[in-house]
Amino acid sequence: MEEPQGNAARSDWDHYRDMARQLRELARQTRFPAARQELLDLALRYEQRADRLDARSAAGSDPDHR
Repeated sequence: MEEPQGNAARSDWDHYRDMARQLRELARQTRFPAARQELLDLALRYEQRADRLDARSAAGSDPDHR
């Protein structure tokens, strides 16, 4: 049985936010500044992707949004 599209989108952005959280935690544990910054940059990109999916999902569920 498949998830409804709205739940799938929510699941996607939840997953990206969780990955961003894990990357930030890993960055906190990393002692090399360049590697730490790369992990933080990647976490930011995951957060931004989650934000876009969240906005797209909200727009798709809002009948007044065009």
